[in-house]
Amino acid sequence: MNEILRTAHAILLKDMKTEFRSREFLGHTFMFALLVIVIFNFAFKINPQNTPELASGILWIAFLFAGTLGLGRSFLIEKENDCIQGLGLSPVDRTAIFIAKFLGNLFFLAVIQIMTIPVFIVLYNLNVMEHFTLQTTVFLLGDIGFMTLGTLIAAMSVNLKAREILLPVLLLPLLVPLLIFAASATAALLTDGDPETYMGRLKLLAAYDVIFFVVSALVFEYIMDEL
Repeated sequence: MNEILRTAHAILLKDMKTEFRSREFLGHTFMFALLVIVIFNFAFKINPQNTPELASGILWIAFLFAGTLGLGRSFLIEKENDCIQGLGLSPVDRTAIFIAKFLGNLFFLAVIQIMTIPVFIVLYNLNVMEHFTLQTTVFLLGDIGFMTLGTLIAAMSVNLKAREILLPVLLLPLLVPLLIFAASATAALLTDGDPETYMGRLKLLAAYDVIFFVVSALVFEYIMDEL
């Protein structure tokens, strides 16, 4: 286990150094998330009465689109530099590669959220982080499920010709339950809804994360053989 974590740490460190040198992922995905929340602001008749009900859906759709946009890059950058074969042939546990890519995608999505939420609060005049700890828990559980499946599907689609189209086509249907649970939990906090609804959605998110993380980690080894 320690060897897997050491290998994952080394790959994660390499990915983060590469990204912070280019800043392509952060720059592009942040601009995309920003555009989504601005467009929704003009598309809907936002007022103080309906803002709490609409906010959760707008926020999660912005995160979903921005995260999906950046997911493909986690494996594409390895392919462009012919490093994907090196990773596949290296004598390391494939689970370590999956964990490193998953943690990298999770970290970058969290950075995008940290940059986007203050803009959302100003634009919609709604403090979505009023219940900071509870809301952070929802974001974290939602992000884990999103990036678990996203990392797996990104690896599956990296060798496909139409990968930019197939990645969201394959991924988004699988994320529908997660999006419903996460948006519902966020809405329960923003509208001071039933605490049981919040806790129920939180448990469903946790179960979703555990199931898909275990399945993805097991399946990833076979996907790497095909890369």
